[in-house]
Amino acid sequence: MDIYALLRHFSHLSGSRLKLTALWLLHRTRRRYLGVFIDPVLACNYRCKMCYFSNAEERAKRRSGKLDAEQIEHIAHSLFHRTIRLQIGCGAEPTMDMEGTLQLVRLGRQYGVPYIALTSNGARLQYEQLAALVESGLNELTISLHGIRRETYEQMMGETADFDAFLQLLESIKQVKSRFPNFNVRVNYTMNADNTDELAEFDTLFAGVPVNQLQLRPVRKIGESEYQNFDLTHVSECLETIIRPLAERCRQRGITVLFPEQIHIDRFSGTESSDPRENLIPLFTYINITPLSYPRHDIHFETERYEDYCRRIGLGRKLFKSIFATRETCSKMENSLSNSLNYDIR
Repeated sequence: MDIYALLRHFSHLSGSRLKLTALWLLHRTRRRYLGVFIDPVLACNYRCKMCYFSNAEERAKRRSGKLDAEQIEHIAHSLFHRTIRLQIGCGAEPTMDMEGTLQLVRLGRQYGVPYIALTSNGARLQYEQLAALVESGLNELTISLHGIRRETYEQMMGETADFDAFLQLLESIKQVKSRFPNFNVRVNYTMNADNTDELAEFDTLFAGVPVNQLQLRPVRKIGESEYQNFDLTHVSECLETIIRPLAERCRQRGITVLFPEQIHIDRFSGTESSDPRENLIPLFTYINITPLSYPRHDIHFETERYEDYCRRIGLGRKLFKSIFATRETCSKMENSLSNSLNYDIR
């Protein structure tokens, strides 16, 4: 499944009312439409300067163990038959628990999840681990990257960062892609005032590396972090001189580039959509699970499947009513929504 083509088609539906109607029809016919986002462990081996893991107090808040094998089985039994995309690794480093990560991938394949993705800094992914994940059903690896040059990489990714391990990961990707050509590799690069210029050197670092997508996303504040320069002025200045030329070179290599058409500071600070119904869509399509949220989640994973949960809370009726929701009705539901990523597919 080409998940990016699916995202394009969905985003091109005319208006949020039509999108919600499509979701309601998928719900009524018991089709897959859920994006399930799971952190099997709340830990990280890096201390990226733009991440809350660089802040000791924030790390302490999120130090909540890991999902055990039985909990992962319950989640899979409850949700995976209705899941269209399984995302492993959202706000932490999933390879800190390779056993749990591998179990999630295997269960995703067992339940027929069409697209299984992993987001990682890649430092703990040797060739053997990456090959095992792909053999078990992993469709995509997203590499978190904050610097092209060694000094920037190790500065932005924290004192434990190892650029040589990153170079080894690129070699492992080449080997795995030679065995599994349909395996998808995406690079997620967070741009700030100190690392955007060196994107001009992306072609050199990734020469011969079979990347499928490059996502360029301006920095945003997500909790307290060591890095504090959230001014996007310089990033905006680089749009025409560095970002667009890079996107064109990538296009010629067959790489899909995801980046904002225009870089507005307010676009990355939780600005509301002009159509309030657009903000309701994540409420019905995205489910986030961590070791911290598992025991107090709205879904009782150990005793009910997704259909039981929907009947219990009347989710189908809520989804149908959302099609005709007014601005006032929408505002009552926004507390349960999470911010969605803002990027365009080019």
